[in-house]
Amino acid sequence: MQFRAKLVSWAEIEKWCRNIGKQAIKSGFIPEAIIGLSRGGLVPARMLSDRMWIKDLYAVKTEHWGFTASRDGKAVLKKQGDPDIKGKRVLVVDDITDTGESMKLAFDYVKSLSPAEIRTSTMLHITRSSFKPDYYSEEINEEKWAWFIFPWNVYEDLDNLIGRSMMVPSTASEIEKILTDDYGLSFVDVDLSMLLNDLVDSGRLKLEKGKYSK
Repeated sequence: MQFRAKLVSWAEIEKWCRNIGKQAIKSGFIPEAIIGLSRGGLVPARMLSDRMWIKDLYAVKTEHWGFTASRDGKAVLKKQGDPDIKGKRVLVVDDITDTGESMKLAFDYVKSLSPAEIRTSTMLHITRSSFKPDYYSEEINEEKWAWFIFPWNVYEDLDNLIGRSMMVPSTASEIEKILTDDYGLSFVDVDLSMLLNDLVDSGRLKLEKGKYSK
């Protein structure tokens, strides 16, 4: 096995976001604005804005991870216009704190915009992270670490994993075995053939005589 990976379901995401919302409310923190870190925090931020009845929703773009489960150097902030949060209570949202660099970068940037208060949240928090968010649904230690494949990056991650592990043209069942052997992935609730055909449609894979290739 190269490393562990896990396909995340929408049910898990809904549960994790619900837990974050409950934690914030229980702590007495009701944000006036929510900022999602692009790209991973955009969907959780939107779900929390709905659950917590927050209309002011913004995005801040940070870049860190490149090829699946490898880093492209330091986290970098991509400014796209400052959100109007001066004097407001702000909740910053991402999907996961793994190294913590992206959240720390976003926190410092948001702080520079003079909000009344900042709190941070992620669905998942890896204990090795240098930044610990105020709210998170699950804490994961190093032994249980996996590369989490969220629904919003499933095509990108599968394309990268297949490219890393598939040495010869393979059928869908052969690819499933490769991904299970190399990454421990389970496709019980996922239509892998549909995803592979979508990758063909987008030009990321080729399909000839029932076998897929890069």
